[in-house]
Amino acid sequence: MNNNQILTQVGMFLESADLDLQHAVLLLGGSAALMRLQRLRASVATANAYTVQHRRGLEWLRDLLTLEHVGDPDRIESGFFAEISPEDPAVLVICGLTDQLEALIARIDEPTHTSLVADLVAESEAAA
Repeated sequence: MNNNQILTQVGMFLESADLDLQHAVLLLGGSAALMRLQRLRASVATANAYTVQHRRGLEWLRDLLTLEHVGDPDRIESGFFAEISPEDPAVLVICGLTDQLEALIARIDEPTHTSLVADLVAESEAAA
């Protein structure tokens, strides 16, 4: 899978799960997180290539969906998480989205793509 194929797959994931992702992100991170998701979606939709910023956006989304920061009382996510009932149907949707996102990231990180990711990071660091 080349850079453009990765971008296409990321775009397909974001598009196919659009409403569920927006709802999940709003529940878990509030309006600021929703705006960040929308910026990621717009960036992927208009990009010519998969970039390190896209990768960081996917990692942020994975952290949000996997509840990476809910144990930190200084993070806004902990407050949003506390308001979600375990019986809320959104919980199952969030689990499904998490599985899909982790599968996508695993495909991107397959050994044949490791050099692509390393190249993206090197390009980003060189530009900084």
